[in-house]
Amino acid sequence: MSTEGRLRDDLWIAHKPSGYTSAQAQQWLAKINYPTSNLDAVNLSLETLTRLVQLSVTTFPFENTAMHYTAGHTMDVSYPALFDRLVAGGTGAGSWCYGLNGLFYQMLLALGFRVYAGAGRINPLPAESDPQFLAFVHMVLFVQPTAGSNATFVVDTASALVRPIPLCDGAEVPGATPTERFRLRRAARPEASLRTSPDAIAPAPAEWWLEHIQDAKDTGMPPTTRVMYSFIEDEFFETERAAGNATVLAATGGIFAETVVCSKYFFLTDEEAKSIGQIQAEQEGPAHAGEHLGKLAMGGNVVRKHVGLQTTLVKELENEADRVDALRECFGIIVLREEVGYMEGRQAALK
Repeated sequence: MSTEGRLRDDLWIAHKPSGYTSAQAQQWLAKINYPTSNLDAVNLSLETLTRLVQLSVTTFPFENTAMHYTAGHTMDVSYPALFDRLVAGGTGAGSWCYGLNGLFYQMLLALGFRVYAGAGRINPLPAESDPQFLAFVHMVLFVQPTAGSNATFVVDTASALVRPIPLCDGAEVPGATPTERFRLRRAARPEASLRTSPDAIAPAPAEWWLEHIQDAKDTGMPPTTRVMYSFIEDEFFETERAAGNATVLAATGGIFAETVVCSKYFFLTDEEAKSIGQIQAEQEGPAHAGEHLGKLAMGGNVVRKHVGLQTTLVKELENEADRVDALRECFGIIVLREEVGYMEGRQAALK
């Protein structure tokens, strides 16, 4: 992995205090099964950052159950609420980007990492189509993990990006398995106004695009490329985070309003890794030594398991009781029976 990514003008990220205490950071490390909860023993490095990302995405699901199964129908992403729900609580809950990346952001600060928050524009269109970006309704993080260096990495614990990627034009990192990868590139939308000179015709590449490159199931076909989102390097603060969260919550249409979304990564077993050729048949030891992951995903009325290019139907859901059972059995999320009534009459309800 290249470590040559830099912020514009070779800027450095300053140390800042965290919204969490050292005791809370220790509890978070224990929650994600980090090898130690001793903050002084956590080495600030790219390797540590990568491990923290993967432990986070395999601990906390990307989900919006609170939007549908609570009386307030809200997604509280304040830092005290996130700690209580995700870390201290025993319900197995997660959140969406403003919650997952918000928690991770403040925990990185508590560990001593240099990090700040930015914002992105999601592209909802499929692969091999020109992107059409939404407003700033996604959160990303910029991290300089190594002391004495301003090498900068982009982190996102609420998307398919399961490891840091260098902030460098053309940088690529593997995805959950080597059947996919992610690429950053400098780009501009055709309608952009900025130019590099008075006579320039093409827009200046003033933003970053994160691309997902997926191998084809048919080995004779080329991989597909999809722009997941764009982002800029500006720092976004708590006012913008709260406003973005409120905007997504208030939408009357779209995936979050219309369904219960839930996905969670898991480390592959030896057998699963061997089944997709990611480790040699004779290799011993835990498969996660190679950092390969699978994903469980709930969408609409089904739960599917994704391992590399293989997709397996896990469960079909006919009603809310089925969905609540699947949330518990597949993702570890506990929705109480009395909370199911809060779904009544909503677009997302399974009839």
